[in-house]
Amino acid sequence: MGEFASFRSQRVLVVGDFMTDKYISGVVERISPEAPIPVLLQKDVTRKMGGAGNVIRNIFSLGGEVVAVGRIGMDAEGEYLRQCLRECGADDRFVFSEGSTAVKTRLVTSRHQLLRVDEEEIRNLSERNMETLRAGLADAMRQVNAVVLSDYGKGFLTEGLAQQVIRAACDQGIPVLADPKGNQAGKYCGVTVLTPNVKEFCALCGLDSLPEEEEIRQNALKLCQEHDISQIVLTRSEKGISVINGATGEKKDYPAKALEIADVTGAGDTVIATLALAMASNMEMDQCVRLANQAASLTVSRFGTAAPTLEELENAMGAENRIRKDKKEILSRIRELQQSGRKIVFTNGCFDLLHAGHVNGLREAKSFGDVLVVGINSDDSIRRIKGADRPILPLESRQVMLEALRYVDFVIPFEEDTPQNLIEKVRPDMLVKGRDWEGKEVVGAEFVKSYGGEVRFAELEPGISTSTIIEKIRSGKD
Repeated sequence: MGEFASFRSQRVLVVGDFMTDKYISGVVERISPEAPIPVLLQKDVTRKMGGAGNVIRNIFSLGGEVVAVGRIGMDAEGEYLRQCLRECGADDRFVFSEGSTAVKTRLVTSRHQLLRVDEEEIRNLSERNMETLRAGLADAMRQVNAVVLSDYGKGFLTEGLAQQVIRAACDQGIPVLADPKGNQAGKYCGVTVLTPNVKEFCALCGLDSLPEEEEIRQNALKLCQEHDISQIVLTRSEKGISVINGATGEKKDYPAKALEIADVTGAGDTVIATLALAMASNMEMDQCVRLANQAASLTVSRFGTAAPTLEELENAMGAENRIRKDKKEILSRIRELQQSGRKIVFTNGCFDLLHAGHVNGLREAKSFGDVLVVGINSDDSIRRIKGADRPILPLESRQVMLEALRYVDFVIPFEEDTPQNLIEKVRPDMLVKGRDWEGKEVVGAEFVKSYGGEVRFAELEPGISTSTIIEKIRSGKD
């Protein structure tokens, strides 16, 4: 799976409120004669895991594993949630059956919500089951790489339980992420990352509305300092995400990625699930937030609670990488990826008249690592090497075709006759050339080997080259 393959080896402890999201969809063709309200002609009823269950859906969809902790009802909805958890492969031994299941029923027509009906029982876990949970918590913590507190205010996640989980995770050096509810910030004291939306942030800070940017930073920093919170990731719907670092006081903004928002329901669950997997994979915080922001854009572009897949996220991030950037920005991005543990592969060429041999070689090069960087000769460079009648296609055309290939993450032009200077700037973990270079002096090989990098050779496509294609065209032969 490339850059995000590490997600598949991560296990997350998800603690929180479980519920069912029910959707009753239909059409509205008339107004009720009994009251001035629309009449929904029911066509379909669907159910999904909601609350902490939706966080689990997202983690599972992104390739991770889950240990679930929570309460479901002793009813049909509870049985449904238990079945869903097991279908996700979740360890559900700490999901206790008590009381009734919380259900959010949405009446929907043409992808628009008409009404939401909530059925809920606010109650704490019984002392008997709480003792079972306390006794098994330390063992469960040893099996996971991150912890998520998904608080929907339904009574399960008390301040006492939250603090017990946070302390147990901190003792193991495990990151804790919390999606808060209510105005008691002390409940989340000691978490690594707090992920409020705008309404939740205002409640925690005692604000009536979201202030100007500098005041957002100051209020967030105060929260961090007073409650030992490392970072706040503020989700802001169409304005994207703002991250405030409790240690440095820095505020960094990440614009929303979605071009069209269909439904923001569940976007916060997607954000915290993605952050948890990325942090468990030891990625840099900047990369974690970029991934979460991209994942959220996939969620809000669909109606209802949605869970993007790992492949969708990787494809979306790959497309973002391929958007044309200047050389300095690309090199900075490559460095971030390398620092987060991604294996950088470099290859180069003229790529004049892109053909199957090029594509297969790039596919093989990408298979050697996580991120493929392609150096491409400028037009002047090719003229000096191959003569005044080359290149056939200008740099812009050659670069566009390379950037369209899903195997290629970054394309960087270079003006020199060789890519030596570019290789020294990229500092790849692996340098790849065609098999015809084996046994010859490969430009950059000595430099790459000097810091422990590798040099490998990709197989060639027999009988295919730009020169033979040009010759066939000129000769008029088939």
